[in-house]
Amino acid sequence: MGDDESAGRTRRRVVRRQRPRIIGASLLLMGHQTCEALVPVAIGLAIDRAVATGEVSALLLAVGGFVALFAVLNTCYRWFARLARTAIVDEAHLLRVELARRLLLPGGRASARHRGELLTIASSDADQVSRAVVWVAGLAGAVAALGVSCVVLIGIDVRLGLLLIVTAVVTTVALNTLSPMLARRVTGQQESLAAASALATDLVTGLRVVHGLRAQETAIGRYRTVSRAAEAAGIRSGTAASLQLGATVLAATVVLVVAVLAAGLLAVDGTIGIGAFVAAVGAAQFIAEPLSAAGLYLRFGAAALASSGRVGAVLHDGDGSTAPVPSGSPAKPSVTLEIPVVGRTGVVADPASVGALHDALRGDRRGPVAVRWVGGSAPTVHVEPARAHLFGGTVEDNLTLGRPAGTGGDVGAALVAAGAADIVDALPGGTGATLRDRGLSLSGGQRQRLALARALHTDPPALVLTDPTTALDPVTEEEVADGLLALRHRDDGPDRATVVVTTSPILLDRTELVLFVREDGEVVAGTHRTLLGADPDYRRRVLG
Repeated sequence: MGDDESAGRTRRRVVRRQRPRIIGASLLLMGHQTCEALVPVAIGLAIDRAVATGEVSALLLAVGGFVALFAVLNTCYRWFARLARTAIVDEAHLLRVELARRLLLPGGRASARHRGELLTIASSDADQVSRAVVWVAGLAGAVAALGVSCVVLIGIDVRLGLLLIVTAVVTTVALNTLSPMLARRVTGQQESLAAASALATDLVTGLRVVHGLRAQETAIGRYRTVSRAAEAAGIRSGTAASLQLGATVLAATVVLVVAVLAAGLLAVDGTIGIGAFVAAVGAAQFIAEPLSAAGLYLRFGAAALASSGRVGAVLHDGDGSTAPVPSGSPAKPSVTLEIPVVGRTGVVADPASVGALHDALRGDRRGPVAVRWVGGSAPTVHVEPARAHLFGGTVEDNLTLGRPAGTGGDVGAALVAAGAADIVDALPGGTGATLRDRGLSLSGGQRQRLALARALHTDPPALVLTDPTTALDPVTEEEVADGLLALRHRDDGPDRATVVVTTSPILLDRTELVLFVREDGEVVAGTHRTLLGADPDYRRRVLG
């Protein structure tokens, strides 16, 4: 899907989803702007019928009219602002939820973008897209204000009204021609900002490595380069926005000058009275406000369109990238794995296919790998990520993440099985110790064992582990393999399925069944020792 199509699709969905609020906000802002446009008219009427005549009753009536007019004006704006702000906040939240679902939930497609760039898209870009709500309502209000002002001017004098209408239309069209340039520059600014954010994330994540390699100056130089590129893009975007703002002010000034000159000439020759002159100049002067608002909302629209393309590229990642599949006929998988619902199963596969295997184990049937559970109905599956990731907080918070203490397995037993009990014992405060910097103060093996203990504590009917012992020495790996077997598959325990995706001979030797996926997609089943003796490809993959 192209960027323009993706941007349009995203923006249309935003408008459609917030349609009731947009309609309400548009009507309220149109009411506010209509009242604003009627203020000069009210002043002109007050001059002609109250000030010029000196009638007290007419003056009191004019004051009451002003109070009523401004009461409606303020009420409309307050409720417009409330509806619009609610829609913006709600839509930004919905977009962030959609982005998170697209990237994290089963069947979602993880984008190839860097985490730092995704963070920018899910924050500033989502906020920009949500402002499309104000863009629609604001333009509706500006159009209403211009329409009422033009009707007022035509009512005063047709020639004056037509002259100002033509001037307003020409200036508005000229302002709109600047929007594509602004959209391009906003896109460049957001992309440069995302690149800087991505590099900053990389550098902070690998700060220890940078120090170890004494590459601080190189890292600083790289960040300085992308930061200056982001600065230059921001200046270009700001220049374009300032150019449009300046053009808006100039356009409003042109309309005002034309109005004053034309209305002054009509007043001099007696065609219109002093009240009509004040109303005409006031209406023409007010035209500057909706023209300025039109320029502002066009900038909102340009920024929203630019960000819609970036958000849509993630939300619709992969849409249309493959040949269409007839409805009800999912693509035939190239690899099918039959896994028992009870027991210990090992999977030896190409690392490039592990992601598709994880999706299939989570229940996604659209990928190149299919999983068929044999011996019973498909169990609830927990797929532990291959990369051990700990969060800020206490050790207990990490171990019970998603399964509060008492609702999953025994935390102590999970620590022993994962070979992590000694890690906790060595920490001040034990499980109450706080892990700082996402556990980076621990070694890779320690983080891996704590992550394994967390997975074991969830105690799901089916647990999928991917290379859970790569950072461990052989002796510790033996202990973890035995502990895993003892905890998950004890004789007096419930039926459990444990699937280990690995090439570790120690772990594979503890399984009851190994599924070996060849490069051509053929699946060979057998025990670890049988495959070692009978299949040279398996032996080469496992033993190197």
